[in-house]
Amino acid sequence: MTDKRYGITLALTSVAFWGLLPIVSKGVLSAIDPYTLNFYRFLLVTPPLLLYLFIRRQPLPASGMRVKHYLLLLAAIGGLLGNHIMFIDALAYIPAGASQIIIQLGPVSLLIISVLLLGESFSGAQWLGTGIFLSGLLLFFHRRLEEIIAVETEYAFGIVYMVLASLVWVFYGLGQKLLGDRLSPALILLATYILGILVLLPVSSPAVVLQLNSVELALLLATSFTSLIAYICFGEAMVRWQTAKCSAMLATIPLLALGYEAVFALLLPAYISAEKLSPAMLAGAVMVVLGCLIVTGFQHPDTKAAEHRANPKVN
Repeated sequence: MTDKRYGITLALTSVAFWGLLPIVSKGVLSAIDPYTLNFYRFLLVTPPLLLYLFIRRQPLPASGMRVKHYLLLLAAIGGLLGNHIMFIDALAYIPAGASQIIIQLGPVSLLIISVLLLGESFSGAQWLGTGIFLSGLLLFFHRRLEEIIAVETEYAFGIVYMVLASLVWVFYGLGQKLLGDRLSPALILLATYILGILVLLPVSSPAVVLQLNSVELALLLATSFTSLIAYICFGEAMVRWQTAKCSAMLATIPLLALGYEAVFALLLPAYISAEKLSPAMLAGAVMVVLGCLIVTGFQHPDTKAAEHRANPKVN
């Protein structure tokens, strides 16, 4: 298999596993609270991540790290940890498929904030994509907009909470962007997991795992390893295939998650239920994916020059 085909296979694998994450997580949340779920999620994957970093010989932080770089590192770790915790917490209130529709706000918001803060270019096509994306969000949730705006129900609270989870991720994205090559994303992920274990241990109930049945244990293990497998596959894919094309594939995750939700609702109806989607909601989901593809796939001809002027690395 050529590097390109291997890269495409790895990118598809990463998308498949990321789309699966909210489904299996939702399935086990009836038996375990969000904090304990995240605690085990971090605890179980830290050893294999350490092994991966050792095998890949990931470099330690580059020399010359100053106070502002460590502040950026803290912002990145805090943003990623907050996103992980808030995502699972919000998932307890809303359907799994809907969570992946909302979470796409993170990458789109990062691009827009990069324009505002770093002076990066944003083409007309990308603004069009943003408009399609936002219109898709409104169409997907059109039946419950008043409920969401009023924030009077658990569903509405979950939606608002998931929006915050996606926006908190921007701190990670921006911090990683400004750190540049000084610190690899894998090391930030490891630091996030270790900090997450320490933060969540006092508020978790680890012993509850002894009360889980075989299906719930399988869902717990799937929740723990899906994101790590997806992350590693995506990182390896970018080495072998074009980064832009790898990133564009991530935009398809919401549709895949909706498909997973429908299938798992048939296979495990006692654990996972699928939201009934109207034609308008399906159209909204397609618009969200299309908008993300346009935003991430189109660049203004002067983008590279703008990025050079902005100098996103902090020196």
